[in-house]
Amino acid sequence: MKRQILILLTIVLSVIVSAQVPFSLTDGECAVVYALPKTELCIEVQTEKVTQRPGMFYRYSERYLATSKVITAEKTTYNLKRITVRTRAVADPARTYKFAYANEKSSQLIHLSINTQGILCGVNVPVVLKTKSTSAVTLPKSDISQVQPLLPLGEEYMMAGSEAKLAEGAAKQIYRIRESRVGLLTADVEKLPADGDSFTSMLNGLNKMECELTELFVGKTNTEIQTQTIYLTPDSALTNRVIFRLSALRGIVSSDDLSGKPYYISIKPTIIRSVAPDPKAKKEKQSKEKEVLYTVLPASTQISIGDGINDYFDGLFFIPQFGKVIPLSDDFLKQKDLKITIDPQTGRLLEIK
Repeated sequence: MKRQILILLTIVLSVIVSAQVPFSLTDGECAVVYALPKTELCIEVQTEKVTQRPGMFYRYSERYLATSKVITAEKTTYNLKRITVRTRAVADPARTYKFAYANEKSSQLIHLSINTQGILCGVNVPVVLKTKSTSAVTLPKSDISQVQPLLPLGEEYMMAGSEAKLAEGAAKQIYRIRESRVGLLTADVEKLPADGDSFTSMLNGLNKMECELTELFVGKTNTEIQTQTIYLTPDSALTNRVIFRLSALRGIVSSDDLSGKPYYISIKPTIIRSVAPDPKAKKEKQSKEKEVLYTVLPASTQISIGDGINDYFDGLFFIPQFGKVIPLSDDFLKQKDLKITIDPQTGRLLEIK
């Protein structure tokens, strides 16, 4: 029984492997394997994370600062800021071909330019290599907002051991800072700073100290911009497909998480072509003329992303997997000093010399 199962698995694996190979090379055949590009969408979602923390003296804010607009509990919310879409080319396994040279002479005349991804870039032209951009490594930062600094209060308040007494001292310190700032601005002090830089430095120091003490009563709000990238390789047109969800409490969540608000993507090619030519026709053509080369006429595609009411992104792209595969004739490739430039991003024929 185990032997029969092993044989059955071997047969299944062999069928899968043979189905993934679109061509085969014969013994002694001189050929180059290349692929046409396929567009992958890189959807960058920028969100704003707002974190609110209450101050340690928020209960005394109305008593000492005469304000009731304070943060009383920790809260974190997320808001959508912007959506941008970039594209990058990957090799299309459904459009991978071999270019077989008829003889040694033709191999000397025709040199295919293929980049590191295996995508065709042209004929008899150098490959333009793009330098990989290295992203900076972000080290984790310690949350210094959790560390409570020592209050600039005198012995009378620091030794009291009462929260109400500490709040009273902090409030009085705020009023002293305000009086000192007014004195500087109105020149109602015994000795003014020597120059403008000293005046600005002293004023900034007073403002910073007042802000830190005031946050002990009204609370503190931190704003952080976060960016997350979602990758999508479309193979067909899409209409209002959920691409991600945004939760006000947890940020970006998966498309099947109903706790978040859905955002939809629509992909509408102007002309939808077959993804790949007929395999039978392809084999017949290669048997008649070995030196055949394929390019792509990409389809103009409208991509929009929104929440069903407002559109946050709307752009036009040329996507090769929706376009038409165009073969170059054998006689055309045999021309002397031929140079063909092909866009590796879309597979479009750019220039012929």
